[in-house]
Amino acid sequence: MPTITVSKHFESSPEIAFDVVSDFPNAASFVDGIIKVEMLTEGPVAVGTRVRETRIMMGREATEEMTVTTMNRPTLFEVEAFSHGTEYVTSYTIEPTEGGANVTLVFKATPKTFMSKVLAALFSKMISTVADLMEKDLIQSSIEAKRRAAA
Repeated sequence: MPTITVSKHFESSPEIAFDVVSDFPNAASFVDGIIKVEMLTEGPVAVGTRVRETRIMMGREATEEMTVTTMNRPTLFEVEAFSHGTEYVTSYTIEPTEGGANVTLVFKATPKTFMSKVLAALFSKMISTVADLMEKDLIQSSIEAKRRAAA
């Protein structure tokens, strides 16, 4: 499966942008596609935090467990998941700009089993749909960041 890269300018500081993209506990309140988030570990979001996220993907509910693997505030946030024989890595890189921050989301799915490789080949035509969903998530996150910056 190809790598998906989506970028969006946030009208907020890099710190606020980072706080928004790493805000699992409240993500369902500002990202339409997310319908439920369950924190599987206690305490603030940090490396090792585990979360179960349920969202609507292509008209169906999909639940994935993710683990925070990198958290370098305010420049890099990364989560990983393993599901149905595929390893998923989602990275958010935040770069300061004049008037805000550029946030780049990179999503990479690596099939690890024979069956997941077969399915990846079949579903590779849907990559633009997945990219559109990720772009929508990032746009909604940028709106939330702007709201928090104005508060």
